[in-house]
Amino acid sequence: MLKSRCLMIMGSAILLASLFFSIAAMPAQVYSASSPTSGSVASGQPANDWSAHSMLRVHRAATSGPTGLSPTQIRAAYNLPSTGGTGTIAIIDAYDDPTVQNDLSVFSSQFGLLTANFEKHMMSSTIRTDGGWALEISLDVQWAHAIAPNAKILLVEAKSASLTDLLAAVDYARSRSDVVAISMSWGASEFSSESAYDSYFTSNYGAIFFASSGDNGAGVIWPSTSPNVVAVGGTTLTFAGGSLASETAWSGSGGGLSKYESEPSYQTTYGVSGTNGKRAVPDISYDADPSSGVSVYDSTPYSGAKGWWQVGGTSAGAPQWAAIQSLGLSVSNNNLYQDALASYASYFRDITSGSNGYPATIGYDLVTGLGSPLGTNYAPVTTPDFSVSASPSTQTVVEGGSANYSIAITSLNGFTGAVNLSVSGLPTGSNGAFSPNPTTSSSSLSITTSTSTPPGTYSLTITGVSGSLTRTTNVTLVVSPPGFSLSASPASQTVRRGSSITYTITIVPTGGFTGSVSLTVSGLPSRTTGTFSPNPTTRSSTLTITTSSKTASGTYKLTITGVSSGLTNKTTVTLVVTR
Repeated sequence: MLKSRCLMIMGSAILLASLFFSIAAMPAQVYSASSPTSGSVASGQPANDWSAHSMLRVHRAATSGPTGLSPTQIRAAYNLPSTGGTGTIAIIDAYDDPTVQNDLSVFSSQFGLLTANFEKHMMSSTIRTDGGWALEISLDVQWAHAIAPNAKILLVEAKSASLTDLLAAVDYARSRSDVVAISMSWGASEFSSESAYDSYFTSNYGAIFFASSGDNGAGVIWPSTSPNVVAVGGTTLTFAGGSLASETAWSGSGGGLSKYESEPSYQTTYGVSGTNGKRAVPDISYDADPSSGVSVYDSTPYSGAKGWWQVGGTSAGAPQWAAIQSLGLSVSNNNLYQDALASYASYFRDITSGSNGYPATIGYDLVTGLGSPLGTNYAPVTTPDFSVSASPSTQTVVEGGSANYSIAITSLNGFTGAVNLSVSGLPTGSNGAFSPNPTTSSSSLSITTSTSTPPGTYSLTITGVSGSLTRTTNVTLVVSPPGFSLSASPASQTVRRGSSITYTITIVPTGGFTGSVSLTVSGLPSRTTGTFSPNPTTRSSTLTITTSSKTASGTYKLTITGVSSGLTNKTTVTLVVTR
């Protein structure tokens, strides 16, 4: 599938032909949706070769009047208000759109919107115009204003679509204290050093970053894979009689698992399955199918055409989710996933039909994420809660021994209840007791094993229950069988031919070992004997090495072996024979 910043044209054959050469000339980004279970597809190209493409799809070519969905229809579909907006929404795009302010005025007049508070910041005094990116800019600016008409719109134009130039524009936007949301309707293949740039998507002023997940189905792109970015996937809206009839997954919605970014804590806590420890994309979704695309006015010629366009792509969702952040100041990934855990249906429309190669399913999926918005408030739920933790994470005991873990109860959101503790996964012949139990803050878990407890490694689950709340944590218990080790001193001895020397061999019991150990020595030079006294022994023995007058001079490594009831251990010493 061809991926470029030019558009998949679904209009007339004449326009398609006129655009063919400009599309064919664009650098391709190839994705595979044939095996979605394999996760993301990434080229791994070095960052200095990385160039972004806008996530825009055109359904209907320029006309004299709007043909796509209106702000009123979109607001009704997602239960959004007709007014509101706080702070500044920053739109990051590449190249210059010289008619952007005029086009925003035409759009606002057409749909009865407030006159926009608009600022354009060019990252260079001279930036060339690109018709495809100008259409992207018009979409981003107009629809951020449509959803949050009282917010200020800041367009930051990067000098080009290169990594360096786009991140310079991002850096400018995040440096401003008035910016509450930053929209990035662009991306390209992942690359191995991408995580080194994730810090660009943080703000000292609390701005939230939004990025399109891609328009080529299963597969992921950066920067939407960054854990610091809210990744926006795509859906299809269907209307009947002027009202929303259904919302399904759009086949073009980018989604999958990152090759390079680790799974963030908010997805781990939510319980996104099958991630193999990798970042899953997208986080949420929005209308993106060009067949249910929105109306955009653009008078900068694109392939010789200008006027009203019907466009889609996941680039339509990123600026509108940024506007939702402006309306409620609460759309962070931490809040989104917390809200989904607490009261899913209150915050999201669950998209359960359609596919991008991955199927849409109940709850989170790799085509629509958590789903589409049902309002503007994504403030974290403040229901009293608690967490359970234990230390150390691993303890080792011998059969018949005991181990202790410290258990901590952490209060969340004003929780004050008592927590009843229990432990499961204990090995046979062992028991666990908490003191105190129940507890409001801390407890000690004592694990006692018996001599019949099977050796092995056991995963124990500690569960805390208070009313309807249940929280767990895990620790590991390693049970070791009785055994012994050997030591010898000194480590080296020197003896003249025809003489004798001695080593002291010590049996070091572990795990209550009480058996006797039979000792042997190997590696002796010829015409030399070694005897242990006593042998076998339970604690120590003296090894006497006796050489003859014909023992060859040299340095010899001797191996001392101890055997007891199937247990074998060894140690070594050095023997130096001189004349």
